[in-house]
This record gives sequence, structure tokens and C-alpha cells, in this order.
Amino acid sequence: MGHRLIVLSAGTQVGQNVLRTLSGRRDSIGLVATSSVAHEPALFDFDAVYLVPETVADPAGLEQRLLEIMEREQADLVVPCRDDDVVFLASLRDRRPDLASRLLCGSAAAAEVIVDKWRSHQFCRERGLPFAASMIRCSPLERAEFVRAHGLPLVAKPRRGYASLDVHMLYKDEQVETLLALDGYVVQQYLGDPRRITDFLSAIDVGGIPLNHSFRGVKHSIQALIAPDGSVAHVICTRNYRNQRRSKWVEPDGDPASAAIGAACARAFSAAGWRGPLNIQCEKSAAGETLIHEFNGRFTGATVDRWLLGRDEVGAAIECFTGREIESATPPPAAALEAFESLVARGANPKNVAALRRDGHWRRVQ
Repeated sequence: MGHRLIVLSAGTQVGQNVLRTLSGRRDSIGLVATSSVAHEPALFDFDAVYLVPETVADPAGLEQRLLEIMEREQADLVVPCRDDDVVFLASLRDRRPDLASRLLCGSAAAAEVIVDKWRSHQFCRERGLPFAASMIRCSPLERAEFVRAHGLPLVAKPRRGYASLDVHMLYKDEQVETLLALDGYVVQQYLGDPRRITDFLSAIDVGGIPLNHSFRGVKHSIQALIAPDGSVAHVICTRNYRNQRRSKWVEPDGDPASAAIGAACARAFSAAGWRGPLNIQCEKSAAGETLIHEFNGRFTGATVDRWLLGRDEVGAAIECFTGREIESATPPPAAALEAFESLVARGANPKNVAALRRDGHWRRVQ
């Protein structure tokens, strides 16, 4: 008997990564996509697609629609691909514990800690986990003490942001004050060599602002899986470096500090009620300490990279939550790889889009 999966927000990069890692196992896996938009080309690579209400705008409508789809498709597992999906699915799990084994997530309380960087910071401080020093709106004295302790530059991020959107590098006291005055922002210590910022600022005085630039250094990406019984199924550690706009270099991370952080975080979140994937993003501080700066409760943009390195995190999650083995289809493990993210001109078949918009669902003709 095959597995049947519903993939929420399947047109996203994460949804496409899930599809890619399962591409060699389609004979034994039914893949159903949901989306609030009809024209994303990747949707029609799935076996069936359903239009659903937007997660944040209409959670009640989405819940009703999802329950109908789960029943119709006899789904074994629902997989979230965006942070909003994670929070939505965790809330549904709390209210419908009978569905828990079919939802790839944990409790709503744990989900809120994962998606909110300030709550993540507080959670880690209470449990002795090494999270980057952070602050939210506070008094001028507290702000000055934070800047004195951690120096400039600092990093301002939306508390519930993703994909590095609306992230600011702060190199003046006035900028720190301005960003902290905004609702929903957290300021963190800068991880890495601060000279990357000061050298960049010096260079633009001479040559102007380059059209494309990034301050990203080597990222320690840790992917854990917490089984339905709360045990830690695996901890996968990689070092990722994006040296061009559309390529990144990835290798297994043998640093014992990364493995220790991954195991400790997985145990802490398991105790807090989380189940399923847990992604832990870390970087080295200027002092050489590995520090966490955010969490994700889902698969990520690097899921395919880890799969190419021989770690089948999607297959492992399906087996853990369904209790049934899945065909193994990982490529031979590599010591390191360079992944190229090519931009390919692609459009959805207008007939498929029209049918999805008209009927609210689409199914591949066998």
C-alpha cells in the first residue's frame, strides 16, 4: 500500500524540494498539492492540486477545506512548507488530537516559539541553549547597554520573518533606535566578522554601491527530526556557503559543537511538545562560538542539498509518522557539493490553470 501526502503551499521552493526528493518514488507515493494561487507551474508536477483559502487571511476556511481534502484523498500525512502553515497546522493538531499522527508538526505553543525569533531567544535562554543575544523595544538605557556589550554592527529582523526579507544591518546608534521603534522587530548581535560590514561601507565611499552584494558567511545548518513518540530520529549537520547569487556550496559539518547544539535543541523542543522537522540556523560569532539565530519547524531550502549528500530527511519523516517503510532513493553520498539554483523560464499550462480556477481542484490524467 502506498503513501499519500498532502503538501501545503506546494508551489514554494520548499514544496518543490519535497517533490524533488520523492521524484524517484512516485510509483509508491501519491502527492497532493494545495495552494492559494492557481498559476504556479510547479503545482502541476503533483498528482492532484486543490485551491485553498490563504492561511493567514482565512484560517477557518482553510481548516474546513483541508479536512475535506484529507478525507477525499485519504491522506497519510500533511506536510507544511511555510512558517504560516506550520503555525496553522499546529493549531489544528491541538484542537484535533485524533489527527496528530497525520500532521507533520507539534504543539501550537512550540510552533510559536519556533517562528518568533524573540520567543526563540527567551526559550533558549531559559534552557541554556546558545542563542545570539537579542533585544526588542526597550528603554534607552537598556538599548545603550546592549550596544555597548555587543558593539556595532547589529542585525534587525522581523520577529516572524523568513528568507532574509526585511533584514537590516545596523551600523549607527540612530539606526538601532529607529528599528527597535518598529512593531514586530528584534535586534540581534551580529554573527561573523564585523569587518565585512566596515570594509563594505569603506568600499562604497570609493566605488559606489554594488548592485548585488551579500554579507552572508558560512552558515551551520542543523536539521533534526523529532518522532511522534518524542524521540530524536536524526540530527543532520551541514556547512553552507552562498558564494554567488544562484549557487551555494554545501558539505557535511563534522564540528562537535553543531551536533551537540542540534541534539540539545531537539531534546528541548521535544519536551516542549514539538514533533516533526526542526531546523536550527547557526553561525560562528567573532569569538568563534557557534550561536543559534533562528529556527524553522519544517523542511527548508537546503532539503535537496542534504538529500544529495545522502540524507533522506523527507523519507525519514514519512516513515516516522506513518509507521510504514518507504523506498530509498537517495543518490550516493557526496563529501561536498556545489548546488546551482538556475532560473528556468517556465509557465503553467493555461488549460490546467483555468481548470484549477474553475473547479477548485485539478488531477493528473493517468
